[in-house]
Amino acid sequence: MKDRMTAPTGKNRAQPEDDRSASPPTRRVVEIVALLASTPEPLPVATIAERLDIARATATAVLAELDSAGWVMRDPRRGYRIGTVPTGLAEPPLPPGVGDILAALAAETGCGTTLSRISADRLTVLDIRHGPDRVVPGIPLGHRIPLQFPAGAAVMPWRDAAEQNTWLATAPDTDRRGAAALLTLVRDRGVALFRPRADDNGMVDLLADLLTAAGTELLQSHLRTRALRQLAALTSRPFTRDELDSDAILPLSYLGAPVFDSSSAATYEIQLGPLRAATTRSERDAYIRATRTAAEALTAAARHRERPGVAALRDT
Repeated sequence: MKDRMTAPTGKNRAQPEDDRSASPPTRRVVEIVALLASTPEPLPVATIAERLDIARATATAVLAELDSAGWVMRDPRRGYRIGTVPTGLAEPPLPPGVGDILAALAAETGCGTTLSRISADRLTVLDIRHGPDRVVPGIPLGHRIPLQFPAGAAVMPWRDAAEQNTWLATAPDTDRRGAAALLTLVRDRGVALFRPRADDNGMVDLLADLLTAAGTELLQSHLRTRALRQLAALTSRPFTRDELDSDAILPLSYLGAPVFDSSSAATYEIQLGPLRAATTRSERDAYIRATRTAAEALTAAARHRERPGVAALRDT
């Protein structure tokens, strides 16, 4: 995202509305947090200052304080995004070291990765790390979606029968048999793999590239939502056992693996998004190993709460 340097500053800028508020400095903090919470991509300081019509120096000072408190997170290459504290206010705290583990997985595989909390009725995106080749298209931090097939597939085998049955009932009729088999397969292999549906590879690439390039800057929100839903629908066919064991060249959309908390409940799902039209078995196996290794590291972090050598994320 281009860091535009033409934002008005100082006495040359228009008098903002928040200068008439009871506490202008507080209003600026609120507006910056609200802006980043509603924007899936990191924003440079200059863009934040321009959008909110405040001095860049003011935006920099506020962001520095928010960063130190965990309310925003700084990506040196991209700018600022919402931090773990706001998304965790209504949720239990994240395991320590999440950011480091996800960043290592993204660096190793070159793919975007996310960590989500899977509750009984929804999936909440808690952290995101972009790969060097392609960002995780369309998914904002803190994004919540209703829990329905195939979301949460990596944790569902460890949930009780009632929750599994509710989840299975959300699968389309054409996927119902495969959804039930997926539970057994994920429990056996410790990972769920998804691929595009037949003949959809070209559309998958087009939608993923569009969402990656557009961000919220260039695509109206309702169009972005429709494109993201369509991408999810096109990429959500689970791998079968035979496909997992096949030497064939196959497309690969996403992988998911369970992360267990200190009570050994499958609370989180880590997801890796290669979004590749063709992968060899050795490439798929490498993605599986990397994803499971990261999931095991996150489980250890959740169970032990502190891991030497890993910088802990601020608990909320």
